[in-house]
Amino acid sequence: MVILNKSWDIMDITEKEIYVKWHDYAYQDDLESAERLVEKHSRNAIILDYYSMHNIAKKYLGDVFSIKISQDDTHSETLRALKEKINKEVARQRVLELMKKAQEEFEIFSKPKPELLSALYRHGKSERAAHSYYQSRQRAEDQTGSEKAKGFINTIVKPFIKIMRELDV
Repeated sequence: MVILNKSWDIMDITEKEIYVKWHDYAYQDDLESAERLVEKHSRNAIILDYYSMHNIAKKYLGDVFSIKISQDDTHSETLRALKEKINKEVARQRVLELMKKAQEEFEIFSKPKPELLSALYRHGKSERAAHSYYQSRQRAEDQTGSEKAKGFINTIVKPFIKIMRELDV
């Protein structure tokens, strides 16, 4: 493995193929599992939905840029890499193009901005943390309902996944 600009671990071609395939499988499995759990275990559905976002982001970074995100602070590093890479002119243009195509399906893209992609990821990360860890007595007593989980899936996860599936630069 080579470290480029002391910022990102760059994978060799053999590791890249395995890494990308694993994250492709993981994001799809997490997404499918979350959809099955949304009614009875909505808190876990939200957590799995975030992991589908996390894994497709890592798949994209690995596939397009050969970047391997390590286990150390993986969530923040994935967000940092995603922000950096979609700020490149070619990627910015492609993200805008994909968001414009997705406007009819997802209201969140009514005012397309490339920064929205990392904002969706950041929101997903925040939701995962809120449903994974004890926050406060009030939060602990609040039950996560299936409507909240469905809202998260439909307004955050699915739009993010839609763009990431087609993002290729």
